[in-house]
Amino acid sequence: METNRFWQSSNDLLPLRFTTLTASSEGVLYAGTQGKGVFQFTPLRSWEEASQGLPDHLHIHRLDWVDAQLYASTNCGLYVMEDDVWLKTTVSDPCYRVIGWGDRFLLTSKGLLCGSEGEWQPLAYQGKKTFDMLVTPHFLFLGYEDGVAFYDLLTGDWSNLPLNQAVTSMAVFNQMLIGTTSRGGLVIGNKMGGFHQIHFEGMHLNRLISHHGDVYVCANTGVYKLFDLNGRMLLHSYNVQAEVTDLLIWRDLMLISTLQAGIKYKNEHKTAFQTIL
Repeated sequence: METNRFWQSSNDLLPLRFTTLTASSEGVLYAGTQGKGVFQFTPLRSWEEASQGLPDHLHIHRLDWVDAQLYASTNCGLYVMEDDVWLKTTVSDPCYRVIGWGDRFLLTSKGLLCGSEGEWQPLAYQGKKTFDMLVTPHFLFLGYEDGVAFYDLLTGDWSNLPLNQAVTSMAVFNQMLIGTTSRGGLVIGNKMGGFHQIHFEGMHLNRLISHHGDVYVCANTGVYKLFDLNGRMLLHSYNVQAEVTDLLIWRDLMLISTLQAGIKYKNEHKTAFQTIL
């Protein structure tokens, strides 16, 4: 990718409030926003709007690829891109994520759904806000408004691990289930059916991102890498002075989306992020 072109072509993107990042297998980068649709970047065409079919003032919670299709989970329902045009699906309730794992799972404000564009069916926790799902060899873990739930793939049963707060994103770190909460803290599974809760002073954790065994934390104070020091959970800062909403490892770049400072990136040979200005 031509870094200078990437940097110089995006002055007009800085006022946008970016919420999510993803990239296609063909090397097209997509970024979702609060209220201003979707933007895409290709080395040949630079940045351009990719919002045809989306209504105005849409809040895009997440962009996800499932079976080579791009989905936008929004405050006004689920959209899917076909031939560069966004099409509304049958789901109009707020959506938070789409996951493909054999079937397609949709996390919504009214429960976990399963199916496809025209046939989404309620699967579990109907009437509950469901935010994230994590697949492991033996269980499906669900982050939802009351905490964590899990589905035993052997018995076919759901069980609840209540936390009196919502769990909004999840990851596995050092063979432990961890999650961010609606209060901005971190919950860590104790492998005995319960959780330890940690709150980092002055920080609100927004999202966990897993990549090749590492876990990154997007927060209101920047972006961090999670690591363990003699049993203590610590955060290594990348010195970003912005509220970070998402992170993407793309080619040889680490990219982050922010609410106030556009999209920033760094390559593997540099220690500091640069803004695309």
